Amino acid sequence: MTRHARLAALLWALASLPAGAQTVGLVLSGGGATGLAHIGVLKALEENGIPIDYITGSSMGALIGGMYAAGYSPAQMDSLFRSELYLLMSEGRIEDRFVYHFAQPVPDASIFEVKLNTDTALTTSLPTSLRDPVLLDLEQMFGFSGASAVAGNDFDSLFIPFRCVAADITAHKLKVFREGDLAQAIRASMSYPFYFKPISVDGHLMMDGGLFNNFPSDLLYYEFLPDLILGSNVTANNPPPTEDDLMSQLRAMVQQETDYSLRCQDDVIIEPTTTVGTFDFRDPGRAIADGYRAAMMRMPDILARIGRRTTPAELAARRARFHAAKPKLVFSNVRVVGLSERSTRFAEGVLNGRDTVLLPDRFRERYFRLYADANIAQLHPRAHFNDSTGRYEVEVSAKREKKLAFRVGGLLSSRPVNTGMIGLRYNFLDRTSNQLDATAYFGKFYSGGQLRLRSDISGRRPFFIEPALAAYRWDWFTNFASFFEDTRPSYILQREAWGGVNLGAGLAHKGLSVFDIKYVQARDDYYQNDLFTPADTADRTDFRYVTTGIMLERNSLNRKQHPNAGEWLRGEVRYVSGEESTTPGSTSDARKQTFEREHEWLVMKATLDKYFIPKGKVRFGVLAEGLWSTQGAFQNYTATIIRMPAFQPTPETRTYFIDAHRAPQYLAGGLRSIIAVARNKFDLRLEGYVFQPYKAVVRGEDNSAQEGTVASDRSYIASGSLIYQSPVGPIWFNTTYLSGKDKPWSVSLSFGYVIFAPEAIP
Repeated sequence: MTRHARLAALLWALASLPAGAQTVGLVLSGGGATGLAHIGVLKALEENGIPIDYITGSSMGALIGGMYAAGYSPAQMDSLFRSELYLLMSEGRIEDRFVYHFAQPVPDASIFEVKLNTDTALTTSLPTSLRDPVLLDLEQMFGFSGASAVAGNDFDSLFIPFRCVAADITAHKLKVFREGDLAQAIRASMSYPFYFKPISVDGHLMMDGGLFNNFPSDLLYYEFLPDLILGSNVTANNPPPTEDDLMSQLRAMVQQETDYSLRCQDDVIIEPTTTVGTFDFRDPGRAIADGYRAAMMRMPDILARIGRRTTPAELAARRARFHAAKPKLVFSNVRVVGLSERSTRFAEGVLNGRDTVLLPDRFRERYFRLYADANIAQLHPRAHFNDSTGRYEVEVSAKREKKLAFRVGGLLSSRPVNTGMIGLRYNFLDRTSNQLDATAYFGKFYSGGQLRLRSDISGRRPFFIEPALAAYRWDWFTNFASFFEDTRPSYILQREAWGGVNLGAGLAHKGLSVFDIKYVQARDDYYQNDLFTPADTADRTDFRYVTTGIMLERNSLNRKQHPNAGEWLRGEVRYVSGEESTTPGSTSDARKQTFEREHEWLVMKATLDKYFIPKGKVRFGVLAEGLWSTQGAFQNYTATIIRMPAFQPTPETRTYFIDAHRAPQYLAGGLRSIIAVARNKFDLRLEGYVFQPYKAVVRGEDNSAQEGTVASDRSYIASGSLIYQSPVGPIWFNTTYLSGKDKPWSVSLSFGYVIFAPEAIP
């Protein structure tokens, strides 16, 4: 809009006022969470009938001022900022219902990840923000698109004429937003360095307006020429930098000083004081109440200076008319920019599907589904109302994820189960979204690796194709006591290599179905008892088999290890067919000749892992698992028990080979009691489980595998852990009781993850 057109709009607004009426402008400072005090100020002004004819703001002041200019009342803002949705936005998270299980990576032991670019040279970069703005950007588009449509993208035609500022770090100057997309202007103004990612506007990178002008009272005066200015300021210029404070040095380099005064003697400035921290959005009510209190203290001065009044009924009627003029949020013609032509087809296929019209809920689903894709790093939506169609057209700016990701992790423990892990993933996006992933584990206790190529195909129901190769080795040695003790030769040495393909499909937001088929070569070396010496030779069983199965699961657990919220429900049916070849060793009672047998069995397994009271300090969980199998005996007891399914309900139990916790048919389960403190960073976790086989596998006199009597054997597991969820991974102290071991009690201190490469039979 031209300067003359803006002037005409302002003159029209002035003409709508009573003759000689006093005009009032309001300027709102930045200040992060402390800026929520502006809502209390607005509430006090409205309660006392103080009119607001113009408004300007910077950073958080731009958000609060923009919402007021878009027709939101102080009560509506108060309600929004107290909501769970806004807390999620401030913390850079999204609603749990939009965390798509289909797109989540296969859990591994990684602790940190470094992403790299390969387009020119092998380079990496530091993250540019602490908070992910994906939910904020989408909700601002929903919240401000209607006001932009009513105003024709002219900020003088909003419910209240409005201006905000941002720091144009491309041109190194202040950017004033008078027109355009309201959501984009506000987002640019509140892009605080290192907190939210900056955004690009007309090819220029925009950061927080507070860097150049944190209290745009001068802008309010020169743009609108009000008779009187009210100011709400919750911040001040930073103190001088010091040699030991890096953040103070960075602020001094990038942030200019702001004039927090007002121009005229009759102007009134309100300066709320609050104990709310700049980035503490957990208790907005405190800051709002502090703003209201500060405004009421200055109200006698304000009432004395402003003679004009606006009644609540007048304001409500004006708001109702403004909101009624907003077109209904109906989206069509969703376009993606920023990707290659072929990649754009994939992204637009996810967003549009086969629909020509999208309502907000459906658009949210598609939007977060695209964002969950491993090849997408960033999305930013903009909506523009098309008068001819009566719908909003959306342009989504997408940014590719870096092509390489290097992962490092593993487990460091006081017990001798230490394992390192490295992973490398290569991302490439075309008409399908693809990942080539290689993961390796190394250590005496466990070593292995996996190579996967996954291709995600967009459609009404997303699905993937994933060829995979894997090999691993378990080294179960006998004296498993401490990190410092020497170990004797392995009691059981398991090796397995497999190749196959997984076919998966998403089921709603949290569901996944996978069909797989694999060819497996397994080799087990073992002794029939723990009285062996280094001179003894081990028995050896080779088992070559084919397995195929189908798995259905629903997963909303909040962590890949030690979760305390959500649920995991999984059901699986699997068929196994193969040939055993067993050669006895020196500790076997069998004749020294190779034994061969065909095996064929069916397995059905169901698991429920569920947590209750997800937001309280005291939480409870339940685990239930049932398994039924037609699996028969191998040549001897040990060969049989190695191949039997195991009940392993805690991370620690996955590092023990316990005969009594393995059976072809069983029911098992237990309870978990969790005390979560310090913002969910510390968990005191107490767990107890019972394992009940239908018929246990028992050792015969000749080391053969025999069936026990029905429900005659039972095992117990108890665990107590104090867990700290550090920024890089969990640290936990654990005490475990495992019946079936010679020494049932164990104590350990660990850091990292007890997660291994997927096995052929999960």
